[in-house]
Amino acid sequence: MSATIDTSSPAPEALDQLRAWLIQNPDFIREDAELFAILSAAPEREGVIDLGQAARNRLMTEIKQLRALNEGIVETARANLAIQSQVHMAVLALLEADSLATLDRKLANRIPGALSVDLARVFVEDHAPLRDGESLKPCAAGFVDRILGQNVERLGPIEGADGDALYAPQGQRMKSHALVRLDMGSHQGVLALAARDAHMFQAGQGTELLNFLARSLERLLVRWL
Repeated sequence: MSATIDTSSPAPEALDQLRAWLIQNPDFIREDAELFAILSAAPEREGVIDLGQAARNRLMTEIKQLRALNEGIVETARANLAIQSQVHMAVLALLEADSLATLDRKLANRIPGALSVDLARVFVEDHAPLRDGESLKPCAAGFVDRILGQNVERLGPIEGADGDALYAPQGQRMKSHALVRLDMGSHQGVLALAARDAHMFQAGQGTELLNFLARSLERLLVRWL
């Protein structure tokens, strides 16, 4: 014998009893996932503001923003660690050089790959480190001040004739670069890293690791200059 469910509207007295019972037993609604979802998704009545729902929506928005910020911080930290590792590997490769010729080959072949750039050049004023160096190049007195001014480093797009002066015959293909001043006692110089990617080097980027590479290179060059 099957039971018949009465779906007609209950009497007001029964509704009052049900309401009183629910007030005394609120967990009944919270523990019923389907009923709780229906009540939570109930549309607002015209002219009525659900302050609780508004607070929940604001909280969810803030949580999403914090998660996005946290993910951005994590990605930035990973990228910084990767760049730090690249620079350290580059310095270790340079430290293996036992002559200017070996240093020149490492600057031309190993350093671009290690730093994800296209060209690496080192210019030394009033001195020809190698007769036919691929990356170690001589330059006239005043050359470093002309391209750097009073700055220790400069990052950004390649301007004017600097591309040809620094990276010929590939100067026209290079779009951005990082320049770092070198001080080797009686000789001034500049480390130049160039990339075909116009966004590889930009003003405002951190230069601590580039300066670490430059200072390491200075100590190597002093041995032979």
